[in-house]
Amino acid sequence: MPLKKRRKTVPGRSPSKPRKKIPRILSRLRFQNPQWFEAALTHPSYRHENPILSKLENFDRLEFFGDAILNFVICKKIYALFPDADEGILSRLRSILVSRKILYKAASLIGLPHFTKLGKSLSKQKAFLKGKIYADSFEALLAALYFDRGFDFTEQFILKIFKDYFDAKRLLRLDPNPKSALQELAQKFWKMLPIYKTESTSQGSLTTVSIQNFKEASALGRTRKESEQKAARLLVRFIRQELADRLKKNSSERKFRKTR
Repeated sequence: MPLKKRRKTVPGRSPSKPRKKIPRILSRLRFQNPQWFEAALTHPSYRHENPILSKLENFDRLEFFGDAILNFVICKKIYALFPDADEGILSRLRSILVSRKILYKAASLIGLPHFTKLGKSLSKQKAFLKGKIYADSFEALLAALYFDRGFDFTEQFILKIFKDYFDAKRLLRLDPNPKSALQELAQKFWKMLPIYKTESTSQGSLTTVSIQNFKEASALGRTRKESEQKAARLLVRFIRQELADRLKKNSSERKFRKTR
């Protein structure tokens, strides 16, 4: 029986763990003026340590402008995508889409963490602690694209990155602040605040949240905070599903009346 060839290993790297592939979306972007690209990926902490880069466009100014572009494109898209949604639902969908959690996912999708230049102290932090930095860098990149390639190109880039998120059900599952969302819904439709009741069990904290006698949901979590968020998310999902079904029914009835 022929001997199997041994796989070559790199010191410090386990042979069972394949090398993580770096996304190529960002590396494929072409800038007419590369300095816009460099400015968007150069965090102030890095520029502070490298004064030679002081002539680059200010990172924070780019982030500010990119935030405005992102909000406009997202608002324009969901306004057209959900014609029966009211202002409250549209605001919640937008806030989820431009949340730090989603922006960090978008930044990771295009490989931004591999290219962003950070100062020595920041670069040593764990990845999850850099979420805001990469979210800010993503917005700075959008501004750089706008100034270098124009609005149409930037809009198409945003829509491509966010295409998998333009689904109401998926977005509501990703809501980063379910307790706040539930409070808004409770005040808007029932003119009252939700009530949380938590008790300790052998499996953790059990929370039941209710809006008087109208709606109720329960969830188990390791901590009180976690169980409250889970219960709120369940109740928000239930309420919004009812609202979505109502919107769909009203839309169908309007279409039926038009065909008569």
